[in-house]
Amino acid sequence: MIAIKAEFYRGTQGQLFRLIRRPVQIKSHLLFVAPLFEQANKTRHHITRSANNAYHLGIESIIFDHFGTGDSEGELSQVTLSVWQADILKQIQDLKSNSSKNIVLSVPLSAALLLSTDILNQTDALILLHADFDGKKFVRQLKRLALVADFSHSPAKNYAQQADAKTHPELLDIAGYQIPASLLAELNEQHITMLASCNVACYWFEWQSSTHNSSLGRVKQQQHLATKTQQFELLPTIDFKFWQASELQLAGDFLAQEQQLFSQLLNMGVGHE
Repeated sequence: MIAIKAEFYRGTQGQLFRLIRRPVQIKSHLLFVAPLFEQANKTRHHITRSANNAYHLGIESIIFDHFGTGDSEGELSQVTLSVWQADILKQIQDLKSNSSKNIVLSVPLSAALLLSTDILNQTDALILLHADFDGKKFVRQLKRLALVADFSHSPAKNYAQQADAKTHPELLDIAGYQIPASLLAELNEQHITMLASCNVACYWFEWQSSTHNSSLGRVKQQQHLATKTQQFELLPTIDFKFWQASELQLAGDFLAQEQQLFSQLLNMGVGHE
């Protein structure tokens, strides 16, 4: 039986809701950084499965809601990129102050936009899941969603949205989220070239189809990160892109690969004193 503790943790701006799976004998710590907005809802069930798998290997895991999202304190309208980054860094530093075990970050999809050199310098290993460090591309996709929604809504609803936009011009309504324009501007500037060299070991799971390789932009991101980290390993996987499904799906082959990586990290010394 898996021991799960729900708690509110004091972040930099407010209480963060967290779920902690803590084995009796902790060999390593695993902090899951949720991706942004709707991607968080699409990946939550998969992160839960990963955390359960890690628990059986003796790895303590922490799943948390970013400030202003989920069950954490605050409103999305109050969020800045620096607040989210500071909350990640604070949790890593608190783990380090209370444990000599190593710390692994799991970063799926748009969660990569929250990484900073300071965060990576405090981390022992980084696991990326089809990560994308291109902030401009991410913001462009969000704005495209908003545009599609504008065309599909009724005239009455469009009128209400236009009135709300005039009242709160600093907020953009995208896929049901009231996102600060200032936050989108910060995310727009995020790119992998902003990361300095660091000592973290990086493992990048890249979803590929049986007929197509990764895009040139994604390959360039991987190549750049490989020059910045102590150790870089690309792990191609041909599996279901669970975050794109209309219903909850699991990528079984990937979960098996990920569990093998957890074991590999422990056997290599990551997570041991």
